[in-house]
Amino acid sequence: MSTSIDHHSAAPSRDTQTSYDDAWLTRLSARFGIAFTLCQVGVMICMAIFVLPHGGSPSDPALERGHHVLEAENLYRAGNYAFILAGTLLLGFLGAVYVKLRRADSTGVLATVAVAAGTLLTLIWPYAAVLHDVALDTAADGTDLRILGGWDAVAPYSLAFSALPRLFLVGAIVLALRMAGEARTLQRLGVVLLPLSLAGSATLVAGAAFPLLALSTLGYELWIGAVAWHWLKTSR
Repeated sequence: MSTSIDHHSAAPSRDTQTSYDDAWLTRLSARFGIAFTLCQVGVMICMAIFVLPHGGSPSDPALERGHHVLEAENLYRAGNYAFILAGTLLLGFLGAVYVKLRRADSTGVLATVAVAAGTLLTLIWPYAAVLHDVALDTAADGTDLRILGGWDAVAPYSLAFSALPRLFLVGAIVLALRMAGEARTLQRLGVVLLPLSLAGSATLVAGAAFPLLALSTLGYELWIGAVAWHWLKTSR
């Protein structure tokens, strides 16, 4: 009888096992956030070094840029595919976003807004690479190469568009961190990213705002990785 009781008390309860599984899944999702940051930054660096120089300068005539881009078609396709893969990793991180924000805000408002914004981000920026592949196909079929030169604008315009849902994702996470009373440095950095991202979105109407867009995008990607690392540590 005593042996049976001791054996029963030593076995983990169902609630304990469920809590362990939840923490493990949250940590797995947080790792996707870290992978997203590493891959996005890595792809951006590789594109800047190995691909974009083949397209020439933005001040070059559109026909000349189109010729250069078509000559480096395979490199552009590989770079576009890498951007799609890296950007899609954000989907895996949204699980941790939902869990952490749901705990900080029992109404579920912040979690819903953040997941919706993150889903849009996962679509908008990678889809720009898909559209550029369509432009490459069109140019390869013999259309005016000046069109291909002009299609280079799809990248900054799509990135500027994605800066708008980014405001809601970053804002929701910052509010959740504040409500949970943790990661004050991440809170402050997130608050700084909000006006920078908004200003960068103005690239849609003024190309002079692109440096702010590039700076805010790099900051956002690094910030997501830092938030994911923080959640990975606190979910153990």
